[in-house]
Amino acid sequence: MEKRNVYIKKLEDNLTYCDTRLVEMKAKAAEAQADMKAEYLSQVASLEKKRDEFAVEYGQLKESSGHAWDDVKAGTENAWNELEDSIEKAVAHFK
Repeated sequence: MEKRNVYIKKLEDNLTYCDTRLVEMKAKAAEAQADMKAEYLSQVASLEKKRDEFAVEYGQLKESSGHAWDDVKAGTENAWNELEDSIEKAVAHFK
């Protein structure tokens, strides 16, 4: 049970990281020139959608147990990896 709690805490930290990066990106978008602003906001919207998908997976994981835990955990890890990769690409693109 302790491993489960540690893993869930890690996912909570991932959500916090994601939310922080999205706030930073929105702030940069607000300062961007008009031509870049639209692209930036489009990227932020895409990331917010992926973040919401990850949050759903996370919620399902918290509620699951037994064999379902393993299945949901795999889906949650995939959702996080995709979200993290997208965040890093967006941040690098707009530096």
